[in-house]
Amino acid sequence: MDSTSRSGASYPAAVRLFVALDLPPELKAAVRSLQFGLRNARWLDDAGLHLTLAFIGEVDGSGVERVEDALAEVEAEPIHVELHGLGCFPGRGDPRVLWTGAAPKAELAALAAAVTRAVRRAGVAPKRRRFNPHVSLVRFRRPPPHVDLERYLSVHSLFRSPACEVASFHLYSSILHRSGARYTIEATFPLERNDR
Repeated sequence: MDSTSRSGASYPAAVRLFVALDLPPELKAAVRSLQFGLRNARWLDDAGLHLTLAFIGEVDGSGVERVEDALAEVEAEPIHVELHGLGCFPGRGDPRVLWTGAAPKAELAALAAAVTRAVRRAGVAPKRRRFNPHVSLVRFRRPPPHVDLERYLSVHSLFRSPACEVASFHLYSSILHRSGARYTIEATFPLERNDR
């Protein structure tokens, strides 16, 4: 698999990394249709709308190159992603994040597992988290009033996006700022059909 990256880029002593699918414009538009009507909400902008496959954590400069090389070996086909339903992390009682689920779960889980294996082959230990395919919509500064959250979840309970093809995944870096995380795509890896 070929990849595109910031070839020749110099990385700081340590950079926070994760691997994710970027959402196509149709899915971002579907998500934006949900982003209103909750107090204390910091709605994520388009740059923050992604489906995380693996959290890697802090990696030094040479580690970034090893991770890029390993991810370039991942073989998988494009996936038609659909978003549906809503939920909260860690739960409705004290929500910090509001999210929408993603399907097809089996194909997304298989890609996430392949990505995790590649990162391990690069000599980097990704963060251990159970894979739950989702896209975060909002981060709460403090939880919204319970009645408002329940009303919002009820109104949008039947949310379902169109299914859209996603034909690549990305290695992202993340820098935390007071206003929230800023994400940069460090490398892109195509998902290619195996027509043999």
